[in-house]
Amino acid sequence: MLEKYGHGGDLWTAAEKFGVSKESLLDYSSNMNPLGPSDVVEKTMRERWREVAAYPDPAVRELRSQLSAKYRIPVESILVGNGAAELIDLAVRVIRPGVTALARPSFGEYEEAAEKVGSTILEIPLHEANGFVLQLSDLMQAASETDLLFLASPNNPTGRLLSAEVRGYLAKSDSGKPVILDEAFIDFCPDEEQLTMIRLAAESPHLMVIRSMTKFYSIPGLRLGFIVGHPERIRELQRQQVQWSVNTIAQLVGVGVLGDQAFESRTHAWLAEERPWMVRMLEGLGLQVTPSDTNYLLFSMRGLGLNAQDLQREMGQRGVMVRDASHFAGLDASYVRVAIRLRESNERLIVALRASFTALRSVNSDASPAAGLLDANADTKHESVSQPEPKLIMAATIQSAIEWEPEALKPLAPTLMVQGTSSDAGKSLITTAFCRILLQDGQRIAPFKSQNMSLNSYVTLDGKEIGRAQGMQADACRIAATTDMNPILLKPKKDMVAQVVVHGRPYRDFNAREYREKYLSEAEVIVKEALVRLREAYDVVVIEGAGSPAEVNLKDRDIVNMRLAGWADAPVVLVADIDRGGVFASLLGTMEIFTPEERARVKGFIINKFRGDVTLLKPGLDWLEARTGKPVLGVIPFLPDLELEDEDSASLDRKLSTGNLQSGRAGGKSTDPAEAANRVEGINSTADGASLEKLDIAVIRLPRLSNFTDVDPLLYESDVNLRYVSSPAELGTADAILIPGSKNTVDDLIFLRESGLEQALLQHVQLGGHMVGICAGYQMLGEHLLDPELTESDRPETRGLGLLPIVTTFEAEKRTVRTEGTTRLFAEIDQVLPVSGYEIHMGQSRFLSPVAHPFQLQGDNAELPDHPDGAVSEDEKVWGTYVHGILHNDLFRRAWLNNLRRSKGWEPKAAELYFQDRREAAFDRLAEHVRNHLDMARIYEMIGIDKQVSK
Repeated sequence: MLEKYGHGGDLWTAAEKFGVSKESLLDYSSNMNPLGPSDVVEKTMRERWREVAAYPDPAVRELRSQLSAKYRIPVESILVGNGAAELIDLAVRVIRPGVTALARPSFGEYEEAAEKVGSTILEIPLHEANGFVLQLSDLMQAASETDLLFLASPNNPTGRLLSAEVRGYLAKSDSGKPVILDEAFIDFCPDEEQLTMIRLAAESPHLMVIRSMTKFYSIPGLRLGFIVGHPERIRELQRQQVQWSVNTIAQLVGVGVLGDQAFESRTHAWLAEERPWMVRMLEGLGLQVTPSDTNYLLFSMRGLGLNAQDLQREMGQRGVMVRDASHFAGLDASYVRVAIRLRESNERLIVALRASFTALRSVNSDASPAAGLLDANADTKHESVSQPEPKLIMAATIQSAIEWEPEALKPLAPTLMVQGTSSDAGKSLITTAFCRILLQDGQRIAPFKSQNMSLNSYVTLDGKEIGRAQGMQADACRIAATTDMNPILLKPKKDMVAQVVVHGRPYRDFNAREYREKYLSEAEVIVKEALVRLREAYDVVVIEGAGSPAEVNLKDRDIVNMRLAGWADAPVVLVADIDRGGVFASLLGTMEIFTPEERARVKGFIINKFRGDVTLLKPGLDWLEARTGKPVLGVIPFLPDLELEDEDSASLDRKLSTGNLQSGRAGGKSTDPAEAANRVEGINSTADGASLEKLDIAVIRLPRLSNFTDVDPLLYESDVNLRYVSSPAELGTADAILIPGSKNTVDDLIFLRESGLEQALLQHVQLGGHMVGICAGYQMLGEHLLDPELTESDRPETRGLGLLPIVTTFEAEKRTVRTEGTTRLFAEIDQVLPVSGYEIHMGQSRFLSPVAHPFQLQGDNAELPDHPDGAVSEDEKVWGTYVHGILHNDLFRRAWLNNLRRSKGWEPKAAELYFQDRREAAFDRLAEHVRNHLDMARIYEMIGIDKQVSK
């Protein structure tokens, strides 16, 4: 029995009984507000903790003043106590009744208080047939035979309020007989103002109302409540109360929470949604649920033939505490009370109940289904209840309950969530590392990111568009990427406006405010459904957060960080980038902003991109662990030359600004004048000082650059020096210029024109230079861009660079498809090169004159059979294509580079870079690096997998 001390919420006893930690238990046996404690509580305790050095105010002046203002009652009518328990005992001690009338069932401390003063108990039955609602006739009969009426509204454990006629009787009672009314849970009723009797009690010589502040504000550890009565009665209570009954912190917190109207509103909104859901779920399990007016539910398992004691044991073994309500006098052994908590916890409760019913049925399969219930009733004084008959009907009922399995409550895979203190902290790569590590250790893994903002996208096998990082993570898992892994993709188009892609298809454009206010609630449903499908299909789902979880202005509608962690019941590792500086401040600051429940979800920290001697960091690590109570799971050293793609152009810009963009082994741009001159001549030096011929390839850094990973393989070609340019001065005399993809072709074409790059590009071609356009870059190479529906910009027509005879018309429908084909461009005589890639574009191009097409692509359906792609100039120096990833084709890339080499009089080179093989090796290198610097045993423990950690 968990109610060893007469209450629910005894985590210590439960931990001892079930051999688990208190922190791992999910408590449904006590009825605290799951939204609390509110931020006000934390703020008060942090800012005013030094006041514990002085004695508390014995008259509790400030809190009584606040209560007086809130409830519009005189200060003299209020006494504050050390929780409702003290006030219950104090009120009965002052009245000293000979006979006390108590409703059955009701809170056990009422009877204990009465017995302490020698009072006998008269029971007022609350009949199950009446839904446990107190009947006026029963009350009036009891009033004529007793000295005190002790009632509750709402009642505990039934959750039922007193009816209006009963409240009217208590208010108008002419007998002067004392009434104590416990309203400990009435705050959870949105119409509390009409239901409470607190203002009547302030004037009445016979009525006292007790209120608890611990339940609604979730501060049971502080113990705080108050009683309202006639001033003369309050003075009697004061004379009996122990001095300094209410401590300083409790007084200060009480003052703070009374003014937190937002917390009250959130609580009422949550309960209005969650209580009906809980009732439906419990009734779906075959349980008889008593209607409730507050934040807990009483149900009977009589129809299943089970008893509360056995269920409490089974649930405890699954880490869930429920209240055995048979200990409330007046209820039989089939009754259980459960709190109402947040949805992710409530779903876990339902799953645990199902599993417990299955286990109990298995144990009792050879006995009568009612046996446990009948045996448990044998020695009780409860009112008798008729047992359902016949046995076969009960067996069918319990079987139905066990087989009931709503879609959302099927067994789901465990999760692990990676969040970061900032953007670019390394979340994507840490998530990728976890994916490959768990795959290596024999798990079936899937990545998940609910919402990604990126212009660097990935096309799934079925032609849908998701974030590039999730595509890469799926590759690390060696599974095909699906839109469930990134159900919502935001693609910025211009300032404050983004295209919203839902399950791989463009939905519509939103500005930031519209998206937040009009779409996020709908997005939440999409995200939850996608995550459930992944958790049903895989062993573990590794979730990546977005940006920072500490954005206080976004937290209330968050679908990417801590709220998502709650929906997934995911342990969270928090990653910080030490390379940015202030790593301890960023971790501690993030934890400070979290709510207590969010902090509890964080299981440890990862410090990323460390350079130097880790022993010098140890004092800081020790301080962080002591300050937060959370372990540092690992310090990951910076891993150079990883050769895995970046998620977005922001990462690219940071690399460019810090000089970390590497072009092969020779490095990126240099500020050394001699080296710059050598680059113009195509000369670089090896480590031993020998000269090495290098092609100088310039990529235009468009403001709205997208899919910049198209050029990644060029970074690792030994004879290529790759650089990004954004002005004519940076262009120099490149051997080839590449115009990449863009999220807004027209605006970026205007950028080329206004920056002077257009003229420099045209001059480059006139002087015999080479130029390539991919997707948007290909469109820009044409004669005109037409936008009659203004889907791309506010310009119906824009002049192109005029280097290829094509005209592009933008359309609302986006083409996203994986594609394969062949090419003879730059190939040897009689050689045909295979190519593959993907298309993402909203424009269709037509040709103004006959032109050679560099690629022949396979058709993807009957409407689009095999077809040519792209265009190439007669001298083959200017060419363009819609195929992203065209330079990821090793043989074609080398053929193009050799064509450039020949134009400079250099000998061609054999292909030596096989990009996909190199990428696979990079996944394994990343996994080994992270595994070697991380406490993987703790990671497995967090996930809940019993796994021998690979070394």
